Amino acid sequence: MTDKIHSWRKCPLGQHWRNGHPMRTPSGRIVQRRGGCVHNPSGKDQIYADEMQIISASEFLKLTGAPAKKTLGFSQGNKFDNDIRGWCKYWNDVFKDKHPVDPDLVKALIATESGFRASVKIKDGKGQGHATGLMQITDTTRKILSDEDGEIKDHLVNVSEGDLKHPSLNIASGIRWLFHKKDLASKRLRRDATWEETIMMYKGYKQKSHPQMIKFLKIYQELKK
Repeated sequence: MTDKIHSWRKCPLGQHWRNGHPMRTPSGRIVQRRGGCVHNPSGKDQIYADEMQIISASEFLKLTGAPAKKTLGFSQGNKFDNDIRGWCKYWNDVFKDKHPVDPDLVKALIATESGFRASVKIKDGKGQGHATGLMQITDTTRKILSDEDGEIKDHLVNVSEGDLKHPSLNIASGIRWLFHKKDLASKRLRRDATWEETIMMYKGYKQKSHPQMIKFLKIYQELKK
């Protein structure tokens, strides 16, 4: 059996988990299909909403550490800390970047993208329709994350547009997209991009002096105190 991509995953590489669900037999009877591992025709690592929710529920409460337990003046500023912490650890383990993504950085990003409003939908102003949820993921981004033949070569994330309103699924997708943006920024700069430069690309800003970047950095510094 091929090794799992991560110890939290239920299936070996090249397969993904599917929850049990009712199904109709050829005779017309409704039976309950058991959950299990399903083969990915692409052979790539693909994670789906079913397994992402299982991981979040079973693994994240065991973790400690960043992000800082600060509300930052938002009514729900601490509500998603477990998912930020958990998905940062998951993707750091998968990518093994020499400079792991900081949960405080992700929390500051969420603060400036959505103000911790999990179901908010905002027109993105870049011709990509609306951006959804905590990390403001567009439908274009969602499709890229799951495209087996697209620009993301591996570690694909398969979620529906509706899934992006679920905090944990949105955070998981957003951090995966953040790693992709770091890869793109590094290729553009011809060196390893910093996470600050990655945030600029994620937000679409060319200057560190952009008011929203200044706001992000101020919040990030507050979390690091």
